[in-house]
Amino acid sequence: MPDRPMFIFRRGLLQRIFWFGLGVVLVKVFVVLDKFFGSPFLGKYGLYIVIAGGVIALILILWRSFRRDPSEGVGVKLN
Repeated sequence: MPDRPMFIFRRGLLQRIFWFGLGVVLVKVFVVLDKFFGSPFLGKYGLYIVIAGGVIALILILWRSFRRDPSEGVGVKLN
């Protein structure tokens, strides 16, 4: 007999309430984002905000990809 699926993948009243609540929250988040992106502040400084966000994202991506495990050896293992 297979195991029961995770809570969010089951079909029931609690799951319907959960998904409805999540949808309401997402709609509110999108309304707030729409108000923010439509503001005059973003129109004036939007290019600088996008450039700063891109530089921060690039730094984080490079830091995560080049960070090494200190227990990892350097070079070719001969044994």
